[in-house]
Amino acid sequence: MLDRALLIAAIGWTVAVTVALWMPPPPVIIPSVWADKVTHFGMFAVVGGLWRWVSPRTWAVMAGAVLLGAVTEVGQGWWPWGRHPDVMDFVFDALGVLAGVGVGTRVAAPWRWSR
Repeated sequence: MLDRALLIAAIGWTVAVTVALWMPPPPVIIPSVWADKVTHFGMFAVVGGLWRWVSPRTWAVMAGAVLLGAVTEVGQGWWPWGRHPDVMDFVFDALGVLAGVGVGTRVAAPWRWSR
């Protein structure tokens, strides 16, 4: 039952990240370039970590999450509002995926911890 909840959480977070990166930009822009990069890193670290907990296939999770980062960045150029693809956003997406998958590999899902 908890594994199903984790799958739903991973799907939900992935959809939320995609929507957040494709919706019209918020009226208040993130105050600095580094805050934007940290936000991308964090969003994709959670994507990588959640999906690593769902699947034992580390390379498939990394490839899929990095592909999601590429698709979201390229997709930003297709929408008619003020979003633009940014290579550095993609770099921080990929670094977040690596960190999230690394943590997800080293740290078991909380309910799987031995007592």
